[in-house]
Amino acid sequence: MAPTSVSPAFDKVGYWSPNTSSIDWCENNYTISYYIAEFWNSISSILIATLAAIGYMNLASYKERRMTLLMQAFFTIGVGSTLFHGTLRHKMQLLDELPMLYAATIGMFICIETHFGKQGRWFPIALTAWIATTTVIFSTTSGTLQSLSFQLTYGSMIITGLIFLRIFHTTRRAIRPTPPTVSRLIRLTVSSMLLAITVWLIDYNLCVYINGVSEESVLGWNPQFHAWWHLLSAYGVYGQSVLIMYYHYEMRGVGVEVWMWKGFVPAVRIVGVKKID
Repeated sequence: MAPTSVSPAFDKVGYWSPNTSSIDWCENNYTISYYIAEFWNSISSILIATLAAIGYMNLASYKERRMTLLMQAFFTIGVGSTLFHGTLRHKMQLLDELPMLYAATIGMFICIETHFGKQGRWFPIALTAWIATTTVIFSTTSGTLQSLSFQLTYGSMIITGLIFLRIFHTTRRAIRPTPPTVSRLIRLTVSSMLLAITVWLIDYNLCVYINGVSEESVLGWNPQFHAWWHLLSAYGVYGQSVLIMYYHYEMRGVGVEVWMWKGFVPAVRIVGVKKID
């Protein structure tokens, strides 16, 4: 995601013009199709929905409501991101960004109850109020204020989730060794997130030098770093979600394991026999 408007070659007119989103990323607009504003950003967004669909399909047999909501929100992110990058319209941008906040909020709900135990009725009410407030704020603001406030809010929630996972991991490792599949998923999740942040920062801050069309560009082609951000962050956040689900069961004494669907896509499988409330 990188705000730019650097040259007429970058800012081509297409079917959905003019752009009304608060941000325009570093992919050159309407270069592949007159009907798709950011072709590669849109195509790469499909992976997000695909991962969510696989995750939902492979949910533990108990299918707790909180877990299904997490995967459903993740799927909505993929759909919204595809529509947003395909149109660069403000309403489609909200379909991308608001589900990201919803999914992160659901993740926080699971982490907090995993760590502190089941909370009272006040807790889901408070989270609902939080979701309603952020929805209003991000729906009614625009420009740099909207973009930066969203990035700070979402980034803070993801980091908080990682801190919880660190606490869960340290607590359980003191009791028994970490299973190899969990260790592998932790490495894949962290490395994917670090690479995703790296390409996002380059795309966001150095677009004028890497877009392939402006006079300042040192490249004769656009490396599509935001599309790579989609691929890497999708796997990283999905891996984080699977780890949240794993430790949710593990910390409660439920027999659970992480396995790799098709050898690469992680999922959680219940192996113990214990009723989950």
